[in-house]
Amino acid sequence: MIKKQIILHDVRQVGWLSVLYFLALLLILPIQIIIQYSDLPNREYMEKGDLFLYIPDVQWLLSITVPVLLGILLLRYLHKKQVSDFIHSMPIKRASLYHHHLIVGLILLFIPIILNALILIGLQAFTGIGNYFNGMHVLSWLGIMLFLNTFMLLATVFTGMITGMFSMHFVLTYILVLLPAGLALLLIANMSILFVGYPMDYYADMAIFKFSPISYFFVNFAPGSDFSWIVMSAYAAAGLLLYLAAFWLYAHRQMEATSQAIVFPFLRPVFQYGVTFSFMMAGGYYFHIASSSFAWVIFGYVAGSLIGFIIAEAILNKTWRVYSNYKSYLIFAISLAVVLIAVNLVKENYENKIPSADNIERVYFGDTYTYTEDREYLQPGIKPLYFTDKQDIELVRDLHEQAIDTPRVDDWYEGNLRSTFVVYELKNGKKIARSYTYSLDDNPELKSLQHKIEGSKAYKYANNAVFNIESDEIYAVDVQSNNIKQSSTRISDPELIHALIEAIKKDIELKDPQAYSEEALTYSVDLMTNKDQDYYYANFDDSDKNTIKVLQDAGLYDDLKVYSEDISSIDLEDSERNNTVTIEDEDVIKQILDHITYYSEEEDSAFVTFNLNRGQSMQDELSIEYDDLPESIKNQLEE
Repeated sequence: MIKKQIILHDVRQVGWLSVLYFLALLLILPIQIIIQYSDLPNREYMEKGDLFLYIPDVQWLLSITVPVLLGILLLRYLHKKQVSDFIHSMPIKRASLYHHHLIVGLILLFIPIILNALILIGLQAFTGIGNYFNGMHVLSWLGIMLFLNTFMLLATVFTGMITGMFSMHFVLTYILVLLPAGLALLLIANMSILFVGYPMDYYADMAIFKFSPISYFFVNFAPGSDFSWIVMSAYAAAGLLLYLAAFWLYAHRQMEATSQAIVFPFLRPVFQYGVTFSFMMAGGYYFHIASSSFAWVIFGYVAGSLIGFIIAEAILNKTWRVYSNYKSYLIFAISLAVVLIAVNLVKENYENKIPSADNIERVYFGDTYTYTEDREYLQPGIKPLYFTDKQDIELVRDLHEQAIDTPRVDDWYEGNLRSTFVVYELKNGKKIARSYTYSLDDNPELKSLQHKIEGSKAYKYANNAVFNIESDEIYAVDVQSNNIKQSSTRISDPELIHALIEAIKKDIELKDPQAYSEEALTYSVDLMTNKDQDYYYANFDDSDKNTIKVLQDAGLYDDLKVYSEDISSIDLEDSERNNTVTIEDEDVIKQILDHITYYSEEEDSAFVTFNLNRGQSMQDELSIEYDDLPESIKNQLEE
């Protein structure tokens, strides 16, 4: 039965928020579109299609805050004892109260969104603005906005039944919607600590972007969004469960528990141990990042769990005197010890698991997680590498076996470092993923295997854009010198472009991956195409003889190459930056030019800055090792 008084009361309480929501959406979409369309010089630059083109971050922010605020305000009578007693003393069943508040909240959320959708449809139907979006764009925007707003309101109503405090209602709502993603991310991060080879990036991507509606919709509140029906169905099912659970909790809630953080006794241990567990994992991962020692990780687990336990107890009891409940923490500590022992028992089996070659369909191999071809951060022309040949698969398996026994290193390691990501796709449809970061300096066999893989044609073809684009798709090539001289030339002759591309390919095929060079005299190539407005990259240096010859025959090389006569002087600064020497002697300049590097790891290396008399200097600071300097220059630097 509809209770008019309750509806009017709710509208008076939170109706103003609905009005502000309408005005905010009106400014973001219809008015923004009209303003852009009215500006004739900029009209041609208006993007067509998706309505999330218009300030998507603010649309997303409104969608995850307005429903929460509205739900908290509608249920704030549950947090005040006198008001709660008065409301529940009226001859109205709790089921009726529950549905009245929920329906009023949904209506007040839907009206601003639907009105703006109607305005957009009007603009599309009766003005020239309709050429920039169509009815399906409006319906798509309407459906997504209504879905997210509904879910956030249901989550807010659910948490409102759990707590008796206004501030906790706000906090618990966002904890609830972020908890699946946050908890999964913490678990994944800690698994990467406990298990060598555990591919954190492989699993974290799914956890961050799919396990929480806040992060999932943030990613998809953008042009060309790609919503998954499976994920959306899961959220719809979760929303239904939240509705039913909130209804049951309201029916069994004790109304006198208005000032308690968690009003249901059976949920207090869940909150207590949930907070303790989350802080424990955060503490362990923090100390893992700060130190490579597993002893510090254990310290992080203990310290984090203690802090989390104290915070949870303080919130539940509203006091910092939490020492009397130490037995609860001991239960947690014993459970943690049991879990760590269990992890240690399965650790070796996980880390040493390498599928047999006969069971492998194909293997992905890369230095990072670019497992699918549609990933946005793949560079143009770079393709995920899959090995299908048995000999290549055996090479990967042999490298994997060596990587297992190689000590872990971190990103601060100064040496020949590699990061390797491997995914075995098995014939039964399963996948086994592993990730390693290791040094090639202390393991000759691992180094040999790494270079064999990097020297294979499959590896070179996948990781160099020139192999993944047809030369007839390229309408121009920009060749640039790097680091010393700012010089570039554009090639538009199709025959010369073809010859240059083929020369670059040949040099890449001939290049030995073991012949690592720190030479700074390098060049870059930008390949311009009409294909999706992409342009592709390539690099070469003076050791790439075929590429150099093509440029020499075309008369382009001398404008790119830096000769000693191009340099008027060199400013040489010692490693402590206490002394600077200016060099003008051509022989000394030539010697330095032959030995400069991008960055020297030697502590006593000097910094080099070139001053050109032919061409414009890039003004990039390079390095030269102390042993490569003439004696006369060494003496001047030491003065």
